[in-house]
Amino acid sequence: MKYGLITHINLLLNVVILSACMGSTYYDDTNEFLRPENPISFNSCPNKEPQSYDGFTLKWSDDFSSNDLNQDNWSYMYGDGSLYDIPGWGNNEEQLYVDNSDNIYLVNGCLFIIPTFKENIGYESARINTSEKFLFHFGRIDVSFSVPELTGVWPAIWLLPERKRYGYWPASGEIDLVETRNNASDELITTIHYGHDFHRYESKTTFLSQLSKLTNPDDHNIISIIWTEESVVWLLNNLEVFRIYFDDLPSIEPNPFVEQFHGLINVAVGGNFPGNPNSLEYCSARENCPDVKKLIIDYIAYYESDN
Repeated sequence: MKYGLITHINLLLNVVILSACMGSTYYDDTNEFLRPENPISFNSCPNKEPQSYDGFTLKWSDDFSSNDLNQDNWSYMYGDGSLYDIPGWGNNEEQLYVDNSDNIYLVNGCLFIIPTFKENIGYESARINTSEKFLFHFGRIDVSFSVPELTGVWPAIWLLPERKRYGYWPASGEIDLVETRNNASDELITTIHYGHDFHRYESKTTFLSQLSKLTNPDDHNIISIIWTEESVVWLLNNLEVFRIYFDDLPSIEPNPFVEQFHGLINVAVGGNFPGNPNSLEYCSARENCPDVKKLIIDYIAYYESDN
C-alpha cells in the first residue's frame, strides 16, 4: 500500500514513546514494524527458516513441515482444565481444548490453531506443550507467528516450570513470550509471573503502530527471548522491547527462573483477561476460515549460548 508524503509524516508524528517497568511502550521504529494491511488469506504460511546468530547455536526446532503434529515434541491438553485441577484454566475461560482437525492442524509448513464456536457445543480450541519431551533452560527462543483478531480471544506463547520446585503457580514462575487479547493485535504483551508470598508480575505492553500488527499471516513477526541466569530480554523482529533483571525484582529469592521450563502454545476464549467473546465473529469449522482468525506458527527454535 502506498501513502502520500503528508499521510506518511502524520503516521510518524502519531507514534509516541512511553515506557515503564510495568507499563507500556509506543514503538517508533517504523522501518522494522510497519506492515501493510493483510488481504484475506486461507492457510497462508511464509515458510521462514530459523535464523543464525553470533554467539548462539541452534539446538532444537520445529518447523511444522510434516502432515501431523510431531508428538515427540508436543502433547495435547484437553478439556476445561478440570483434568489438571484448574477448572476454567484458572481464568474463567470458556473454551474446551480438543485435538480436532477443525481446531488444530498442520498444512503448508505451519501450525494453525482455530478457536471455533458451534451451537450446542460452545467454544473449542487447542493447547499443546513440550512437557516431558523438550525443556528450555537459558539461551534464545524464537517463534515466527501471527495472532488471531477476535473479540474475547487470548492467544499465548509461553513457558511454565517443568517441576513445581517452589510450589504451585505463581511461586515456580512463568515466562510469557507473547500474549494478545481481543482485536488488539497491535499490542504486544510480555510478562513474567512469580511470587513466594503472593502473585507478583512484571509486564510491558508495547503498542505498535496502527499498521504494525501481530496479525500478519503472509509475513510473520518473530518474537524472541534471550534468557540468562541474570535476566530475560524480549525482542520483536530482533529489536528489544522489554528487559528484566532478576536482581531488581522484590522477593524473587529463591529465583525460580534458573530452573528448566517447558513450552506452551494455545488460544483461549473469554475469561478474566480478554473479557466476553462475540460468538458471531468465530468460525464454526476449519473450512473457509480466514487466517486472521487463527494463531499461526511457522517455526519455534531454541538456541544455546556459546559462552
